[in-house]
Amino acid sequence: MMRDPNRLLKYLIDLCEEISKGHYTKIEELFELTKEGKYPQRVTELAEAFGMMMVKVEAREYRLEQVIDDLKKAKAELSDAKDRLFRENIHLKQTLRHRFVPSRILGVNPQIVGLLKKVEKIADTPLNILITGETGTGKELIAKTIHYNSSRSEKPFVVLNCSAIPETIFESEIFGIEKGVATGVEKRIGKIEQSDGGTLFLDEIGDMPLQSQAKILRVIEDHELERVGGRKTIPVDIRIVAATNKDLSKEVEEETFREDLFYRLNVINLHIPPLRERKDDIPLLAGFFLEQCTKKLDRQKMRFTPDVISRFKAYPWPGNVRELENEVERAVALSYADTITTENLSEGLRRFALAEKPGKTMSSLKDAERHLIKTTLEATQGNKSEAARMLGLSREGLRKKLKRQGLKSL
Repeated sequence: MMRDPNRLLKYLIDLCEEISKGHYTKIEELFELTKEGKYPQRVTELAEAFGMMMVKVEAREYRLEQVIDDLKKAKAELSDAKDRLFRENIHLKQTLRHRFVPSRILGVNPQIVGLLKKVEKIADTPLNILITGETGTGKELIAKTIHYNSSRSEKPFVVLNCSAIPETIFESEIFGIEKGVATGVEKRIGKIEQSDGGTLFLDEIGDMPLQSQAKILRVIEDHELERVGGRKTIPVDIRIVAATNKDLSKEVEEETFREDLFYRLNVINLHIPPLRERKDDIPLLAGFFLEQCTKKLDRQKMRFTPDVISRFKAYPWPGNVRELENEVERAVALSYADTITTENLSEGLRRFALAEKPGKTMSSLKDAERHLIKTTLEATQGNKSEAARMLGLSREGLRKKLKRQGLKSL
């Protein structure tokens, strides 16, 4: 056995290199050097040290192989998930397009039939659209129908409720904001950029702050925007569909809405009539909501009594289609039989029958709306956010109705 330490060290290094190349027969030579008493102690100790080093190297290589195998497995799973998401995305888009076909929107009333024919004609045009109508008439449904029947259907449909956002943060929500504008502020993409290539639905646009109206007008005219705190313009390709329950021409006269923006948005006007003006659609809509709700709640097939339908047709529906849907859902939840009677209706509907009797004045729209709001607040034990949701309003929209009705404000 070699006695020269340098030659021994070189021998051990060469031996380890051979082993690292997969020549595992050399391991026996290394183990031979570790036999106690057969070789000098220094040789044995050095050989043992190299042996431990090789064990650690081999263990690390084994762990590395496991990591590589795990990564390959994860890659395959991610690839499968990507394919699955792609297929689901296609299915979802097809479902949305099918769901928002104009012919699937229920209505036999001539006003609704005419409106849907108009929607079919203008859906795939680049024109901006203004949808008008009372709260709860289905303005967002019409906006989605326009989007999903246009060439922009593959791109985002983004909703911004102008009455639900405080004026102090409105511009950062719609235009976005750059990082560092204020302490702790991070960069955020606004609703306009989110809808690039698609449709931006500006709900309750009559409540948009005047200062922001000027900036949204620039976006419409120049197809570009600047984020809050930004110094460069960002090109955008969007179609705007706006909606309001206000008379914007009157708002223009009162200088609370820009005239130039009004004409830019009102290229095509779609007016949705209130439910009280399309009473012939009420049984059809009520039946549809009844079928949908019983399926959702896993209930047996149900029907309305003739008296319920009569009250539905006579009631002024201040909350429009959304109120009718909520009324049907409530009745289904409270009914234990397969027939919905007047006893299952809300207090407002039950009391409405008294309106035809002498001395009763529940038939006025304002009184009906006031009663609806009060009973909803009672049902939610004063929770205004929940009441607004049930009424299909934003919290700000409910606050305005409370103020207009002379009820306790938020």
